[in-house]
This record gives sequence, structure tokens and C-alpha cells, in this order.
Amino acid sequence: MFQDFRAANPLPAHSQLVSSPYGTPDHPLVPKRRGRGRGFGMFFGMVALTAGVFAVANLGEFLTSSGPDVVLRGGIAFSADGLALVPYERTGSGGLIDEMRSDMFEARLAAVDLASGETRWDVKLAGELEWDAAALAAGAEYAYLATEDGLQIRDLDDGALVTDDVPGLEYAGSGTAAYGFDPAAGIIALDVDGGFHSIALDTLEAVPADPAVAEAWTGRLFAEGAYPEFGGMTSTSASIGEERTLNVEQAAAAGLGSTLAVEDGGDRRALGTRVYYEAGIVLDQTTVSDAWDIDVDQLISGMLSDPESAAELAFPAAPAAGAASGHALIEHRTAPGGEDFTLTVVDLDTGQATASLATADHLGRSMTGPGGYTVVIAAPAEGIFQSDLVIVAPDGSVDRAVFGEFDLLGEPDLD
Repeated sequence: MFQDFRAANPLPAHSQLVSSPYGTPDHPLVPKRRGRGRGFGMFFGMVALTAGVFAVANLGEFLTSSGPDVVLRGGIAFSADGLALVPYERTGSGGLIDEMRSDMFEARLAAVDLASGETRWDVKLAGELEWDAAALAAGAEYAYLATEDGLQIRDLDDGALVTDDVPGLEYAGSGTAAYGFDPAAGIIALDVDGGFHSIALDTLEAVPADPAVAEAWTGRLFAEGAYPEFGGMTSTSASIGEERTLNVEQAAAAGLGSTLAVEDGGDRRALGTRVYYEAGIVLDQTTVSDAWDIDVDQLISGMLSDPESAAELAFPAAPAAGAASGHALIEHRTAPGGEDFTLTVVDLDTGQATASLATADHLGRSMTGPGGYTVVIAAPAEGIFQSDLVIVAPDGSVDRAVFGEFDLLGEPDLD
């Protein structure tokens, strides 16, 4: 006898639905992909860790590195409103980003307010070392800069480049020696064919130079080459105006020191009682004789026989720096037989020192700016390069403008 099981249900009537990683036809699921995501996460984590270590290492190097090396160029110019335009070279990173990029070399141009000593702006000219540049002049709106790539015109307010493609200078020389400044005619440029052009201040176009101007500048510019870099000059005798002469005289027959004396016509008077060692009167080099106007053989002969007197060959009419404001700048050794130097400002009426500043070496070029200010390139006492601009005010006080300082982001750290 057979038993019929077909009517019996072997499963419960309400059994639990079987779940699947793929869901149901009505609600499908896509399984999470494993393995590859974990690999990408590890990869990006390693990249982030490497970048973090790199950034921290560069930040540490930036924060602990010594200051940049700065060298001022002698081609300084002035604006009528009392700015000194100072080109300089900088070696050293300018910020954390530059540190990461190893961007170490720059040629720059800074504008310094002579009255306050503050830097108004500081702009990059090129990312190269020994990139030649010389400030020529400035008007009320524009500053004119000769570079090894040609003439640049920059905005006097912020240093921004206005143009480096001046109409009328299509065939001008590329080196800084192809440009000069004539107070009556403006910027003078020499082209490769020997033609002269002029650009009036606060204009952006060159025109053929007047024949008289061209004749006056013949032999003074070259289509190729660098603008002459004038160093500092001192002398034991210099004009201080009104037929007066300032002299450095030996204090005693066998002494190491010297004193100052003023000659006025046939009269002579001692200027103070202070004794200086290896003293020289700093000469004003605002206007310098062109090297091509000098008898080179005579200059060399003079340098060999009497170096101090030979200075008159290169600067035959150079007065004492600061004389127009009633004082003289004396460069001298800080101590007998010492290595360091001191710049002392002396009142030409009383002989009293109004200011002194220690320097590490001989002074660089000295120039007279608007309002009776005198600027001198100098190496600070703790440095080895001529990196500072000393500003001597009409009252005989001294200020120093320091260049090349940048913040973390690489922006100039202006005063």
C-alpha cells in the first residue's frame, strides 16, 4: 500500500527569503569591489606622506638657512620725487615656493624713498645671476632701465613693466652700454647701424636724436657690451665749493694718523681735531667721466706712481660727496692697522662728526640725489658684499636701506 506525499509541503509556508549579494531582480545590488580601492588608498597615502616630508624638509631648510647674498649694482638713478632706483643681484631662495623649486638667482630693481629710507617697491627683472641692468633716469610716471636684453620702461608707482618693445628702437643695441641719459634730451640709445635715438622722459617712443646730441654722444655708447660698473673713489683732496678745498693731512711727521684741513684761497684752517687712519675723502660720482674719454696709458702710469692722484684723471672735477649739503664723507680705518673701515660724516663748518657707520670694506659708488641726499653703496660690518645703500641726509644723519628680504610666500619684505 502506497502513501501519497504530494500534498505535503516540505518547506514552511512562510520561510525566510534567501539573501544574495546581488539583491533581487526588483532591487539589484552591485557588490563592492575590494582590493583595488585599498591599493589606490595606499598609493595616495604614500604620495601625501612623501609630499609632506618634502614640504617639511624645505620649510625647515628655509627657516634655518642664512640670509641671502645681495650685491648692489652701481647703475643707480633718481626720480624727481626723491626715489633712488637701485638694481641688485640676489642669491638665495625668495620664499618657501622658491625653495622647493630651487629658484636661487635673481636680478631685481628696488625703489627706495630717500627721506624715509623705506623701500617702496622691489620687482624681479630676471631669474639669472650676473644679469646686467642699470637704472638710467626717471620722470614723473616712468623709470627707464637699460638691461642686457634692451631698454625697459617701468611704472614709477609700483615697478610694473610698461614695455620692453619701444617704438623707434627696433635696431637698438641689446647691451646696457648702448644706452645713456642726457639731462637735456632724455634717454639716448645707439642702434647697430651707428644711429642715435632719444626718448624724452615720460614718453614711450624714440625719435632720431638731434644732430648736436648725436655728436656729443659719439664714442660714448656701444651697441654691444655692458654699462661700466663704477666702484667707489676717494682722494686726499677734493673740492667743497666756492674755491674751497678739503685736504687730508698727516697729523705728525712720523704719525700714522691724519687730520682734515680746509683751504679757502690762500687761507688754511684745521677742520676739527679728530685723527683718522688711512683716511680718504669720498668723491661724488653722480657724474662720471666716460672711460673712453680717458687716456688709458696715462691712467695706468699714474696708478703705478701715485694711485691717489691718479683718481683725478678719471674724475677730474669730482667734488667731495655731500659738500653741497655742508658736510663731507670720510672713509678711514676703524683702528690703526685694522682691517675694518668706518664711514664718518663731518660737518664742514665745525669739523664735528655728525654720524659714523662701520663697514667691512672700501665704499662703493657715491651719488647725490634730489634734496641734498647722498647715497653710498657699502658692505655692512657683518657682511662681505656691498649689499647696503647708505643714505646721508642733508642734516648729516645716516640711514641704511637693506635689500633682498622676502616673506614665506616669496613677496618682498618692504619696510
